[in-house]
Amino acid sequence: MQDLKVTSWQLFGHDRLYVNLPDGTAIGWADRGSGTITVLHPRYRDAVTDALARQVPDLPALVGEEAPTVPPGPPPVPRIPPMRGLRRRGAAKEPGPLPDAPDAQVPVPEPAEAPQPAAARRAAPEQTTALPAVSEPVAGREAEPEPAPESGPRPEPGAAPVTMRRPAVLPALTPANDLSQRRAGNQLREQLGETGAGAFVRVATGALRRHKDTDPRRGALAGERRVGAELKRLTRHGWRVLHSVPLPDGTEIGHLLIGPGGVFAVSTEHRPGVSVRIEDGTLRVDDEAPQPYELDGRPGARRAREALEAYCAFDVPVQTVLVLTGVTALEVVAVPAGVSVYREREVSALAPLAGVLTATQVERVYDVARNAEAWLEA
Repeated sequence: MQDLKVTSWQLFGHDRLYVNLPDGTAIGWADRGSGTITVLHPRYRDAVTDALARQVPDLPALVGEEAPTVPPGPPPVPRIPPMRGLRRRGAAKEPGPLPDAPDAQVPVPEPAEAPQPAAARRAAPEQTTALPAVSEPVAGREAEPEPAPESGPRPEPGAAPVTMRRPAVLPALTPANDLSQRRAGNQLREQLGETGAGAFVRVATGALRRHKDTDPRRGALAGERRVGAELKRLTRHGWRVLHSVPLPDGTEIGHLLIGPGGVFAVSTEHRPGVSVRIEDGTLRVDDEAPQPYELDGRPGARRAREALEAYCAFDVPVQTVLVLTGVTALEVVAVPAGVSVYREREVSALAPLAGVLTATQVERVYDVARNAEAWLEA
């Protein structure tokens, strides 16, 4: 057989000469290291030795060795090098995926050590070998632990944590329970009788009598009106304002300011013609001795947060703002966290605050806050 082809192959510590048919089918090889010739098919024994002797000058030493006797039946499958060595050598050149399960079946072509053409792989017998589970990392790459299954979506990188909850169902908004039309100082107006048809008559009568009203509630109402007017200026900066938010115990939250900087429960105190100093839980008027004055114990902020978060699917932080009206001077030395103290003209300092609520959240909080039904359990 003159068409046999002899090729040299060196890999995995072997130095061999393979003898292939014209179609690329391997029929035997000679191992230079061991000095033996292996014939895959008995009828090709003489052809293999002749081809090796004809094409390789130093082959007579190999041919002199006795070729192993091949028993009848399917040709034997050569021993496959250990998988551990295979992975270690192959990792540096062509890293590939490792088997996922110990029972994965991988076909091994014959002979496994030699790279052969497609025709040779089709003609050579195949053996299916079960690969063991991977117990050590591939060289040059550390083993990575399997990530634990997650029960929900991952947060975006750099995003602040957000507490999500299932909000309660709020009754529909109607003209009867819409608080957006309430005016500042609504409770004081009712106490002073400035609501209803007789309000104009009483105001006109007082003007005609030129009588100076000494009722302090009128000064407090004037202060509520001024604070309400200052808060209204913030609406051009994306803020929403509600006045006289009623609570179940008969009290009110004077003003509720909702915007990008969060939610503020605003209360007003009218102290005409005096200077005020606030420091570490005390309040001093003019040169009098400081008196205990609680700022962080006001229920407005706590009640507002409970009511709003019951109907919102996100956290609604609420801070306290105290506005002193009519004072000649105000000095704020120290106040608790989450509390601010201003004069009525200083309320505009809240306008640039941002980063707490998005525009969508502002509208949601406002829709809840303007519904009187949301405050029934506050």
